[in-house]
Amino acid sequence: MAENQTNDDTVAMTRWQLNGQEVESPTGMTIMEAAKEHGIEIPCFCYHPGLSIAGNCRICMVESNRSPKPVISCSEKIADGLEIETESELAVSSRNSVMEFQLINHPLDCPVCDKAGECTLQDHSYKHGPDRSRFVEDKNIRHTKELGPTISIWGNRCIVCTRCIRFCDEISGTSELCIVERGDRSVVDVFPEIPIDNQMAGNTVDICPVGALISHDFKYEARVWNMDRKDSVCGGCSRGCNVEVETLDGFVKRLMPRENLEVNDWWMCDEGRYGWRHLYADDRLTQATRDGASLADDSATAALEQLLCDSGPVAFLIDPYLTCEEMHLVQGLAASRPGSSVGGWLPEDGNAASFPSGFTISAAKYPNRAGAEHIFGDQVFGDDAKELQKSLVSSDFTTVVAFCGGHLPNGPGESWAKALSSTPTRILFSVKNGPWLEGASLVLPATAPIEKEGTWINEDGRLQRTRSCWNPGTEPFSVELVRLQTLQNALGIRGRNLSSAGIFRELAATHDSFAGHNHSDLGSPGLLLSQRPAGISMDGGSE
Repeated sequence: MAENQTNDDTVAMTRWQLNGQEVESPTGMTIMEAAKEHGIEIPCFCYHPGLSIAGNCRICMVESNRSPKPVISCSEKIADGLEIETESELAVSSRNSVMEFQLINHPLDCPVCDKAGECTLQDHSYKHGPDRSRFVEDKNIRHTKELGPTISIWGNRCIVCTRCIRFCDEISGTSELCIVERGDRSVVDVFPEIPIDNQMAGNTVDICPVGALISHDFKYEARVWNMDRKDSVCGGCSRGCNVEVETLDGFVKRLMPRENLEVNDWWMCDEGRYGWRHLYADDRLTQATRDGASLADDSATAALEQLLCDSGPVAFLIDPYLTCEEMHLVQGLAASRPGSSVGGWLPEDGNAASFPSGFTISAAKYPNRAGAEHIFGDQVFGDDAKELQKSLVSSDFTTVVAFCGGHLPNGPGESWAKALSSTPTRILFSVKNGPWLEGASLVLPATAPIEKEGTWINEDGRLQRTRSCWNPGTEPFSVELVRLQTLQNALGIRGRNLSSAGIFRELAATHDSFAGHNHSDLGSPGLLLSQRPAGISMDGGSE
């Protein structure tokens, strides 16, 4: 029997034919999904794995032995004895006809369209469409307008796939978008006086298969084929959404969500998407200063070494933006100075949000509190922080090294700024200028979250790799990972500098929580910290 299920762990399978070859696929799959598992890509516009099936674009038609007419593969399910042809004369002719209809009113503005180079319509027109148009009548003209504060629509390009509408109905649950008019005049629009302005609105631009929905933030910024892309993690909150960072000539141009069904599905929030502009703000720090005077980068590192070599016990104030590797280096420095102390500061929590799809935005607007607590203990932002602040106010330490990551307008806050000012020698790593830096002995430029190379642990305990948006050798200043190792070399703690992967190996060897993990095994989606490789026990030993 083709469909069977012997026990709870066995997946029921269906035997069917795909392009003349007998195959098996899990029962209940659609033809499109099953064909993809067997290496056959069927073109689509309206289908998206994260949305309900609409079946309105018709480009995914295939020939079936159970229908005299072609069937759409996105909604038809496989069945025992089903025979499907994706490249038969009927299937190819059907797709060509659909493409011809799609292009009847579509403008030829690819040279000025921001979607050019990643447009599904372009790709399918090349692979599946006819090589010329028979349409000689005037094209219908549809509206071009702003739909909200971050999104505009070029209605002439809209193919009415309804992806954006289904997203607002099913994922964000805000339902701002709808179809107006009928027939070939149909186009996406917003309800009167209700703009699309939800916390996930930018995703509608991502999933638009053509250039109909355009982001104001990215409009005319870059051509997609000229940009460099890196898989990374958003540092905007503890959710740890997987993202793709796209840069041009070393400058970030946009962030796009990256699929990870364990973390963020296919989506990201607008706060994370547009939260990188501070990288190029006027108050961004890229130059070190000592007692108010600018320093060259090498001189800044030498000054750091001199101040730490001459000091006794040191107070270290960390933040939850540091990577696990940077925290490991800080811990090594603290351990090398007898009597030193470590505490952490936390930014104020923001607003959490949850959506009908299950997507969530964390109230914790920082990426790595969990990592700090695994390395320094669960009181590093609690009792340890209180004790450190009390010691600073009492002037128990003559030297403090503080990390002020992120782009918060008040830095670590007034209470910490006051405590830091009580210490004679203040060494501050900071992303931006601010009042908390006044009177500091040494100010060192720090990397923003999107510029870091290393690992973070999200609120679910998932260890993930974040990658720097900079290309190697183009860093405008020494990053913390390098500067802290150089300092350790000067203090005799280590013999040479390592990559972030090398530092992580040290971390895994000295902390049971990280035992058995390494950068390579994390891959793109990351791993739960508890998800250890076979043979590794919870205490880091062999089972």
